[in-house]
Formats: sequence, structure tokens, C-alpha cells
Amino acid sequence: MLRIYISYAPADRAYLNTLLKWLQPLKEKYFLRIWHNPVPRPGALLPYQWDAMLDNLEESHVYLFLTSYHSLSAAYIEQEEIPRAVERHVKFGDDLIRVYPVLLSPSQWKKHSGLASYTPLGPPQTLAGLKPDENGYLALVEQLEEIVIALRRNWMEEHRRLGLPLDEFSKPALPPAETQGLKPIPGWVSVALLFVIFYLITGWYFKGCAPRMYFMYTPESMPYQPPPERYLRENPVREPVDVPFPPPDDTVGRRVRVAE
Repeated sequence: MLRIYISYAPADRAYLNTLLKWLQPLKEKYFLRIWHNPVPRPGALLPYQWDAMLDNLEESHVYLFLTSYHSLSAAYIEQEEIPRAVERHVKFGDDLIRVYPVLLSPSQWKKHSGLASYTPLGPPQTLAGLKPDENGYLALVEQLEEIVIALRRNWMEEHRRLGLPLDEFSKPALPPAETQGLKPIPGWVSVALLFVIFYLITGWYFKGCAPRMYFMYTPESMPYQPPPERYLRENPVREPVDVPFPPPDDTVGRRVRVAE
């Protein structure tokens, strides 16, 4: 399936929404996948889905740059999106990759934009200068349909040459999965969770760390392990028995008599 990448400044979001409505019939007829960087939440950096945006840039076939004085002042458009799209166009050529500026309002894009050498898509006037603006969107979509038909034919021939399947050109594009942020835990769940944690910690402390007198429990591990039984001696020490001592020998007198 062909993939279209739409670049725009956050201030031009209204033009993007209108263009997406006009592109819906082409999307369903030719199984297109249309990518655009969503508007970030207040306070988020621009663009906040950086990795996803770079992946989409490297896989697209048609690049539509909604050009206005707002887009000229967006650094990520001039420094990241346009150079990557131009590099991909130079690599694969005009038969497989197309890059188009779409003029929304008067600006100096011919002097300050990296798209100065590319031909705009749609009417020669800006969309803001057309009354009614439906004529401008109609001309844009009609030109884009011819481009889609030509690129689709070229990519199918390229797939046949490389021996790749052609199923993706006959299947509708699956919508990308939306990222969902974590929802806050309800208050009662937080209280119950804290109570369970407190109960487990206090139970472990009293059983393993606190003295036995606080819990009436004899632990099986240190530091309050009960002392082991006394070691039984093989020849135990006996208490002395009251027995009469023999009369002392007169060893001194005996030595004297022996000497004589």
C-alpha cells in the first residue's frame, strides 16, 4: 500500500483536518495509509512522538508539506522532515517517491525553505486566498489521485521485479494502534495496597526481627535462636564424696631411719 506523510505546523491544524476529509475517499479506494504527526499536549516538546515520526518518514512514498509562515518557523520541519524526505526522493527517484509543498498562505518559502526547488501541489494560489476554498482542495485531490495511480503502478512493477508479494496493494490499511497512557489508580485501591504492604512488613518484622517478648514467638533463625542443649560429656564431672583421708605418712622420719 502507498503511504502518504503530511507535514504541518500546529497552527495549521485546521487545514490538516479539512485535507484529511477530502483524502478519505482516496484512502478507501486505493488502500492508502496516511500519516501525520498529532498535535502534542500542552507543555509537551515538539514533536513528542519522535521515534514514530522518523519511522513514518523513512517508509512513506508521498510527502505533502503544508507550507505557510508557521511551517517556516518550525525547526523540526526544516531540519528533520524536509531533509529526510528530500534524501529519500533523491535515493529512489521521481518514479517511486514524490515530494510536494502545499501552499496554505503567503510566505517566503521560495527563499527560506528546503522545498524551493519542488513544484507545489494543488492550485497556483494559496488555499487561504481561494474563495471558496473547496475549489483549492478539489484541485489538490484530483492531482494527488493521478500521482497515486502512477506511483501505485510503479511500485507494483518494482515488487514484481524483486519477487515480492502484491497483497499489500489490494488490502485496506489497518489503522495504527493508539497509545494509551496509564490511568491513575483509584483512591481506595491505593489505601488497600498500602495497608497490605504495611501488614506484610510488620508481620515479617515481628516474626524475624523483634524480640520474642513482643510477639510470643520463638523464631527459627538468628538473632533470637534459642540456645542449644548442653553438650553431654563422655566422663561427666562428679561431685566430691566425703570420705576419711588416710593418716599422713611420716615421710621425714622414714627418710631419717633409712639414712641411718
